[in-house]
Amino acid sequence: MMIFAISGTAVSLFAFIVYYKAKSMRLVDRMQLLLMILTKLNVMKILQITGLDQKMRPGLTHFTASNGFKIMLTPIFASVVNEVLKFKVREDDVFIVTYPKAGTTWMQEITWLICNDGNIDGAKKELITVRSPFLETVDISISKGIQFLETWPQNKQRVIKTHLPYEILPAEIRNGKKCKIIYVARNPKDLCVSYFHFHRMIPGLPNPETWREFLSKFCSDNVVGGSWFDHTLKFWEKYQDDKQRIYFVKYEDLKKDLRKEVESISKFLGKELSGEQMDAISKHCTFGSMRKNKKTNMSSLAKYGMDVAKSKFMRKGEVGDWKNYFTINQSSAFDMMYQEKVEGSGLDITFEM
Repeated sequence: MMIFAISGTAVSLFAFIVYYKAKSMRLVDRMQLLLMILTKLNVMKILQITGLDQKMRPGLTHFTASNGFKIMLTPIFASVVNEVLKFKVREDDVFIVTYPKAGTTWMQEITWLICNDGNIDGAKKELITVRSPFLETVDISISKGIQFLETWPQNKQRVIKTHLPYEILPAEIRNGKKCKIIYVARNPKDLCVSYFHFHRMIPGLPNPETWREFLSKFCSDNVVGGSWFDHTLKFWEKYQDDKQRIYFVKYEDLKKDLRKEVESISKFLGKELSGEQMDAISKHCTFGSMRKNKKTNMSSLAKYGMDVAKSKFMRKGEVGDWKNYFTINQSSAFDMMYQEKVEGSGLDITFEM
């Protein structure tokens, strides 16, 4: 009985210390602590085995950032945004910005290799989630976020991933701080299909329900990230006036001629690579190569809740796969909405090749 009493006292004392330590933390750090505890206790695996991970999916938060911008987010992302607004930008930072499922990981790998002189051996040794952290999330095990970026060595360049719209990027970027931004735009029909399958495999996102229901949510901006049109057109607009800092590339152009884009991105970043280095990067970064590469295909995240039985992180990567999902009526209605939204912008995106 004495042993149990001591154990109970120790647990209570530990809980008391954690509680008061957490009270003094930033919201983003409290969220990290919570996720670390859940990971240590293997909670996600237990939920996955029991099927409770699907029943306990989070809802969306109508989040208002400290600068007044409103956006749909999950609680984890919402806990980070206000810290992102204060994030200190460095002049050699490279931000990879996309709406979700627009070729983010693809561009992260391309850019990291360009910035690191085509060091493919180095890329093969470390996960892309560590080499290129995710700005608006927290550090959890092998997936790195804002805390990791805040402590990044000063003498080492950062290649930073983000899905945030322009309005809630770090204030220093919006105020003109020197850095580089690569924006990847993907045709919204293929992107919507990919996003649907992504929701199926990620219990940390709301349940997508059926394809018809998810498409309806996407078209009404009721998904994480909000409106694809607002997100993409804002960066397209900024690109027209800020080509020193922003490079705007289309997913479909990467598919059409990857080697050409590798060369163009290298010039934008001020990196002088040899033809052999650019050839090697292009070969390493084909969809087929990256899908088999454990450092980029996210298969290592399966033990943290990603349900790879439902879908693969890198599923098809094809242009025009939307035709296997959209009905004639859905496609016609979407086309009308697309034309209305992009009219007069000058943005022209390919929907099939």
